[in-house]
Amino acid sequence: MSYLIAVATSDAKVVDLGFGAAKGFHIYEVEGTEYKEKEYREFAEEEISSDVQSGCGGQTSGCGDTNNCGSPSGGCGDGSQDGCGGTGGHGGCGAGSQSGCGGSDGALRKVNLIADCRSLVCKKIGFQAQKQLEKKAIAGFDVECSVDEALTKIATYFDKIDNHVSLRRG
Repeated sequence: MSYLIAVATSDAKVVDLGFGAAKGFHIYEVEGTEYKEKEYREFAEEEISSDVQSGCGGQTSGCGDTNNCGSPSGGCGDGSQDGCGGTGGHGGCGAGSQSGCGGSDGALRKVNLIADCRSLVCKKIGFQAQKQLEKKAIAGFDVECSVDEALTKIATYFDKIDNHVSLRRG
């Protein structure tokens, strides 16, 4: 039985994007330990823009920009809020957990894009995104390696699980 794996990558060679930075996901179909790219699913640009605007009171500079989120004045608002629309810290802004701002809604909409996938492979998955993935029973993997290496290891892991083979070596 085949299943799908979503991968956050800018070039389909290296897992180099965090969940929040990914504008889309390469979807791979896996059968046993073999895999092939099936499609690319893009998160609609207008959804990203509306997250940034609604989560930041219309301020589009800073909030969607991962370079500004760590500073008190560079994020959304004047530094008195928790970063992005009061969502609790900078988790929604470039920390790898969500698209733009807007709390867990941004993460949920992105997770819904890959709801039919068994797992997600990213460079970094933030707390809110991980919670949304768990609700959909999608396994999240934080890795820094090539797409081929990640897919080979994950496909081998799931193949052993599916066939009730011990994960122990030896």
